[in-house]
Amino acid sequence: MTQHRVRIYEQGAPSALRYESLPSTIGAPGLGQVRLRHDAVGLNFVDTMFRNGTFGVSLPFDMGVEGAGVVEAVGPGVENLQVGDRVAYFFSFGAYSDVRLIDADVLIKLPEDISTRTAAALVTKGLTAWMLLKKVHIVQPGKYVLVQGAAGGVGSLVASWAKSLGATVIAGVGSPSKVASVKKQGIEHVLLNDDPEFAQKVAAITNGRGVDVAYEFVGKSTFRQSVSALRDGGTMAHVGSASGAPAQIDMLPIPARSIRYVQPSTSQYVNDRNSLDAASCELFEAHRNKVFGEVSATAYALADVVQAHEDIAARRITGSAILIP
Repeated sequence: MTQHRVRIYEQGAPSALRYESLPSTIGAPGLGQVRLRHDAVGLNFVDTMFRNGTFGVSLPFDMGVEGAGVVEAVGPGVENLQVGDRVAYFFSFGAYSDVRLIDADVLIKLPEDISTRTAAALVTKGLTAWMLLKKVHIVQPGKYVLVQGAAGGVGSLVASWAKSLGATVIAGVGSPSKVASVKKQGIEHVLLNDDPEFAQKVAAITNGRGVDVAYEFVGKSTFRQSVSALRDGGTMAHVGSASGAPAQIDMLPIPARSIRYVQPSTSQYVNDRNSLDAASCELFEAHRNKVFGEVSATAYALADVVQAHEDIAARRITGSAILIP
């Protein structure tokens, strides 16, 4: 069977992505590895950052960090998995492929009620949401939460999960069509990022107090809004910069107002077997309890990866997206 992968030989625009047929089949797994055939591959905004040069990489570079599928072969020393097991993972380079070798210790064995397509759409984004809500800033009932980029893959999960934890959620979005999609999630307070009365509306919702935490996924175009929306001593969790890095001037009020500023990564909190199992168990339970509603994803063929990257970079995708080998 012909096998395929996506890699880059130089960083740049989506056109730098190369969909390739492999010259030979993937071999047998080595010590501690399995051979995994992907059913679906997660498409994440961070992928565009590895592709465009935001993050340095060694070239050539095999794209993608997240996938889900079925174990085809098990290497020596692997005791917790067997052929036929359905698994997922959240950070291992080389996910843009139909089959790969991967270390068994990064894999999450999927419960029967979690499909591989759901896992590819949910695991990385969901574990990031878990990290933000349960570790970076523990969201509690009665608190006020701002989510900038609430229509995106991670932002939509953060908004829904925060609401289920009893917080009042204010969602910032970039277009009227995204207002409608976020309100369908049950989020009552949805504001356009370019609303000239954004600050006044946040003040009205929070009774003049300001939000306790702002989850910032957009960056330059919304960062000032997020800082002004925070109460003194609140938490700014800066997770992404889809519109570019914020200007230095926008950072100035942070120390003056005793705002806690953090730039967390999921791997800081999910970094061993125990934390991976605990976090994924909570995530799957939240999904099971319909915290996120119906998790669906925009699907692209792996061969159409260039179009997928163009769409995600332009923020044309609402919610999650996956690639199908």
